[in-house]
Amino acid sequence: MFSRQALAASWKDVRPYFIFALILFFAAMVVGGTPNGATDFMKDQVRSMEELAHQTEGADNPQLAFFWLIFKKNVQACVMTMYLGIGAGIFPLFTMTLNGMLIGFLFGTMAHEGLPVAQLVVKGILPHGILELPALFLAAGFGMMLGVGVLKGVFGSLFGKTDPWQLFVRSIRGSVPALVVLIVLLLLAAVVESTVTYSLMS
Repeated sequence: MFSRQALAASWKDVRPYFIFALILFFAAMVVGGTPNGATDFMKDQVRSMEELAHQTEGADNPQLAFFWLIFKKNVQACVMTMYLGIGAGIFPLFTMTLNGMLIGFLFGTMAHEGLPVAQLVVKGILPHGILELPALFLAAGFGMMLGVGVLKGVFGSLFGKTDPWQLFVRSIRGSVPALVVLIVLLLLAAVVESTVTYSLMS
């Protein structure tokens, strides 16, 4: 499961889904950044993010509290995105669309108000985003692959195909080392976000 050959085979399986997750995310960013993307739902999501950020302000060590909050939330989100994909891959599709539209909405709102979007990208997203976003895409990729594996298994069984659950089994096996990689990436991302990003945005 953790051998080089197994990891390479697992990456080969999930790569198309990883790429699709990446494309969906950035397509959703474009949609969220349009004037029509400013829905009440998006505004509610932004308010939720602001409330989340304010939770650490009264802590004795705000940076440490911010680190644990970000790490816990990101791990929870990625695990859910990965394993709730078992429901026909719907949840990871929703997650990619929502996150992309939310980032696009923030960028669009800032641009409309004349605020420095490039500065937000460089200081507020890029330092930790280069670790956090690939982790999210990987989680979504495995989530979608699990969903496809379930669909192939169910319909393959109904139509009498040989070994219809093969993709699903490979997805479950591959998700275990992928989860280890995700946790390491998210741990590093939380460290960067609670130190470098925190300092830059302050």
